[in-house]
Amino acid sequence: MNLELLCKKISYTIKNQIEIDEEKRSIIEYGLFAFLHMGISILSILIVGSVFSVAIESLIISCIIAILRKFSGGAHASTPINCAIVGILISVFPAYLGKNINLNVNYIILLGILIYIVSFIIIYKLAPVDSPNKPIKKEEKIKKLKKGSITILCIYMIVVLFNIIIYYINRKNLMLVYSLCIYIGIAWQVFTLTKIGHSVVNIIDSLLIKIFTFKGGKNNEKNKQ
Repeated sequence: MNLELLCKKISYTIKNQIEIDEEKRSIIEYGLFAFLHMGISILSILIVGSVFSVAIESLIISCIIAILRKFSGGAHASTPINCAIVGILISVFPAYLGKNINLNVNYIILLGILIYIVSFIIIYKLAPVDSPNKPIKKEEKIKKLKKGSITILCIYMIVVLFNIIIYYINRKNLMLVYSLCIYIGIAWQVFTLTKIGHSVVNIIDSLLIKIFTFKGGKNNEKNKQ
């Protein structure tokens, strides 16, 4: 049973038990789906991240992406499982690379300046990027989401500056790793706002669909035998 169908069945069960209207049932279904999908995604990232000893770093990247995406929108996979897999790919493996390379504070500062300049420009021009299913038409909401995106980006910048200050105090390389994880999250999320980003996500999504379709076909053939 897929996640959407599970949430639908649960919401109808709740509707029948407490006698609510269809609109409230739909809200419950959406809330259940959002909660379960987020939980599954976080758990998957933590499990895979733990295997590579980068659970915290992976979670930082994932949270940075998720919070900024809430305001800026962007390309996303077509199914919950594809979304979870993309999340793992984008969070765990870059975190592993970032934790296992030699980081220099000067390079981190220069990289941060570059990422923030590019990110502010792209977000100002493109955010929020809506989806065909949920288009954003109200100018007031567009301005609100754009402002929210810029605000979140500023908060991330303050956190990185704080990390760098802490690094200069105690010289712990972990602060640089965390800063790099923030950069990775920002860079990916901003990338998904662009046309190229949409194309890359669509390619990954299509490959995953083909893989699951192929595996599903093979399983069906085995069951027939």
